[in-house]
Amino acid sequence: MTHAFKHIAIRSLLATGLGLGLAGTAHAGPEDWETPEAIVHALYDTISGDAGATRDWDRYRALFLDGARLSVAMDSSIGSGIMAMDSEELIAQTESAYASTGFHEIPLVTKVEQHGLLASVMSTFEIRLRRTDEAPLMRGLNHFQLLNDGERWWIVSNVGTIETPTAPLPQALLPNTGGAK
Repeated sequence: MTHAFKHIAIRSLLATGLGLGLAGTAHAGPEDWETPEAIVHALYDTISGDAGATRDWDRYRALFLDGARLSVAMDSSIGSGIMAMDSEELIAQTESAYASTGFHEIPLVTKVEQHGLLASVMSTFEIRLRRTDEAPLMRGLNHFQLLNDGERWWIVSNVGTIETPTAPLPQALLPNTGGAK
């Protein structure tokens, strides 16, 4: 099988077999998706911003396969359940909820397990309205599923949860406790 044919076959499988087309790549660059760690950290970088900041949503969109899903499990005094959305819904939610206050999702520890063109990334994070806030508002865990089309990594899905007293973050994914960086 020639390299060109392999590339076309892989791209076809990603686009049709998974029912997802490739997203646009405006305002983003190869450094954003050259490794599983890079694409996850590009996501954190693009979602974060100070009050009144204009985020580069085109760069953000370029990280995802079209149709990618994002879900978060919540269990708090405010409410419990699963909130699922696509990348466009997350943009709208972020702009609505945090444009006037700021929002920073800061990675703590990132652990990658890769098998060929598939990667699973566990990443703990903390949320701060301003990067300089003394203490985080909350912490959580993201589990990203990534695929590589032979040229770059794509985020296919992300499932996250917020830390609670009854469900603390895993010790192996906390800074300075032996977790990967």
